Amino acid sequence: MSNYVYMTVSMFKFSKEWWKSGREERKQILSRLNEVEKEFSNKLVSLKRFISLRYDGDIIYWTCDYNTTPLNDFRYSLLSVSNSYLEEKVSFFSVFKPSPYTMGGNKDLSSFLKIPPLKYFVAYPMKKSPEWYLLPFEERRDIMAEHINIAKNHPDNEGIRSYTTYSFGIGDYEFVVIYEIPDLYKWTNVVEKLREAKARKWITLEEPILVGELGDLDIFVK
Repeated sequence: MSNYVYMTVSMFKFSKEWWKSGREERKQILSRLNEVEKEFSNKLVSLKRFISLRYDGDIIYWTCDYNTTPLNDFRYSLLSVSNSYLEEKVSFFSVFKPSPYTMGGNKDLSSFLKIPPLKYFVAYPMKKSPEWYLLPFEERRDIMAEHINIAKNHPDNEGIRSYTTYSFGIGDYEFVVIYEIPDLYKWTNVVEKLREAKARKWITLEEPILVGELGDLDIFVK
């Protein structure tokens, strides 16, 4: 197995015409979306879907595979069966691999990513200033160790899964940070505390933030 995997996080939104259409038409299109999900859940390393909690999106898909082509096939398959009602508003593309600042890594990424999803999902791009990369590696490692320890030792961090993924040269950002979260309230406490970490000094981009929760597509025919 490869020690890296490609990831796409995409947020889709239904058009205004969608909400004007009849319930039966919406049910038919949602059924097609479900069929596409089932087809690709057997093709991709991992496929997880969340209902967006933001005003500017409706559905968030987090897909992972060792090849890039199936990721694109999935996105365009969704669009092709949506009858022009679905539009991709935000898409992040990145590579998941072991961090240079931590020891070891996940030897079997496919098993790691196939763990059942938690209730909530958060993803956002990140970029650091050029000055960060001019620091000696040992200094950067110590700064990141402080950041990691603050998160790990926070009493509300229990159960949170984090994934730092890389977009150097393939995105308008350098990282995509992804989290699976059991409790959003506790999550905000952890993030607030992390604002005190020294690493914050070099961060220049952390938006847009995509936030979703597990849910059924039937919510879009109510």
